[in-house]
Amino acid sequence: MAIAGKPANRAALPKAKWKILLVGDYPSSQKARAEILEKQGYAVDTVGDADEARARWQPYLYDLVLVDVERNPSAGIKFCQEIGGVASPRQQVALLVGYRAPATTVSAYTLIPKDEDPKYFVDRIRRLLREVA
Repeated sequence: MAIAGKPANRAALPKAKWKILLVGDYPSSQKARAEILEKQGYAVDTVGDADEARARWQPYLYDLVLVDVERNPSAGIKFCQEIGGVASPRQQVALLVGYRAPATTVSAYTLIPKDEDPKYFVDRIRRLLREVA
């Protein structure tokens, strides 16, 4: 059964139907990441901080919420915790971190390093979205 506004079979949708909310307060980095994802066919909305993200976020609107936690980690993680209890079970939440961490998850969040290699970045996003298909 499909939930209002959400198709029943996400795997059957083209990538352009996968929606990503990108939260970050470095405009140039955020723009570059959004362009990389859009070139791969993803729909990307960008916001500058956790407050804007709260205003934009809805449980079934985004397949992935990607939060840059470099400048203000506590606000980004707090936002993730707030939405964690009410997010769709098919919605992924990942943290963009400024270093390649030895672990790929902290608590319930996937870590995605701000790698210089766009191919690695896109590959991590693809793998996350496959999990919600």
